[in-house]
Amino acid sequence: MAQIAAGATATPKMQMSPERAHEVVQMTQRIRQNFPELNAVPDEQLIYATWRSFKRIDQTSDSDYHKMANVFFREFDRHLLHYQFSKAGEDDVVRHRFFAIITDLFQ
Repeated sequence: MAQIAAGATATPKMQMSPERAHEVVQMTQRIRQNFPELNAVPDEQLIYATWRSFKRIDQTSDSDYHKMANVFFREFDRHLLHYQFSKAGEDDVVRHRFFAIITDLFQ
């Protein structure tokens, strides 16, 4: 029983295509460059949050850059920074920063 409970809380394995893996690495590097607020976040957490964001985007099949930026904002604000951006009232500014990275990455 203890093994089942422990397995249920384990981090899911990051599975993705080679193309998506390349995008995750590029996006993570650009996030690292453009978000000094995330300097204290370990690389593993940053990569995982980036992967989760892309996974959510893939599940919706939505390629609108504004919606993609919103997905990244929610993932990073909620799970990595525990609403630090929202509490500071920086929602729009941070969404625009994600949007700029996404547009640069995919164009």
